[in-house]
Amino acid sequence: MKVLNWKISDKKLNIKPSAAVIGNFDGVHRGHLEVLKNAKEFSSKSNLPLSVLTFDPHPREFFSKENTNFLLQTVLEKAEVLSKNNIDYLINLKFDDLLSELSPEQFVEKVLFESLSLKHIFVGKDFKFGKDRAGDINSLKSFGLKYRIGLSSIKLKNQNGISISSTKIRNNLKKGEIKEANELLGRPYMISGLVIEGDKRGRQIGFPTANISLGNLIRPAFGVYAVLIEGIENKVLRGIANIGRRPTVNDRGVLLEVNIFDFNKDIYGKKIFISLIDFIRDEKKFNGIENLKKQIFMDVKLSKSILGNA
Repeated sequence: MKVLNWKISDKKLNIKPSAAVIGNFDGVHRGHLEVLKNAKEFSSKSNLPLSVLTFDPHPREFFSKENTNFLLQTVLEKAEVLSKNNIDYLINLKFDDLLSELSPEQFVEKVLFESLSLKHIFVGKDFKFGKDRAGDINSLKSFGLKYRIGLSSIKLKNQNGISISSTKIRNNLKKGEIKEANELLGRPYMISGLVIEGDKRGRQIGFPTANISLGNLIRPAFGVYAVLIEGIENKVLRGIANIGRRPTVNDRGVLLEVNIFDFNKDIYGKKIFISLIDFIRDEKKFNGIENLKKQIFMDVKLSKSILGNA
């Protein structure tokens, strides 16, 4: 998969005409994967490369006046998941002032037709585009005929009669409903990042932790999780993670802190990948360090039971 970062002020992309799935693809969940599978079948039959056209930043981020911390994954994480799905091009379209001011027809003409040379597009039935989100599926059909771009409107895969969406997954995560979020994703929800130096308080009480900043990602429910850790020694390691502000010892802002079982090496600056498997308990303030330690012992025991020999 070739990753292309493009903005409307750039020259036309020098790529083969393709079929493209258009969307934000935040989380790349089971619904997205089903759409990609169908689009790949179409592109193969039509002898067209398959592209994914997505937006960076997410339009919601662009129009927001403050940091809303709602993204399920970073741009790099999204690309990593998409790369496993037989896609030829990932086009990250810069969402900026120039793009936001295009009328619906200008978006089709200037972006989809002239600059990206798209021959067929796949969009959700509720797709909105152009300035003030004035364009919809009906106007897209009309412009598609004018600019000779085929159109397939798609409905995301259902789970027990409920459509799968990034919004539903975000809501699950905020409620600590990790198993439900993972079911919709089709894989454990993963947070990755560089291990940063903390105050070493965990080490002092016998539970050293690797600390990860969540950046502009969504804040799952504050509390303790059973987790699996990758990126260290080519192994999948087990552990517990706390997401929150650590009210008992020192509120340093929101962090993910992971205690890796039977591991005590220096991994500062290393990128690790933490998969949330199950939610154990809410974050709470304890009356002293000893009470906190007793609770962590119980958390570790429960996490090991949940994770088994994973």
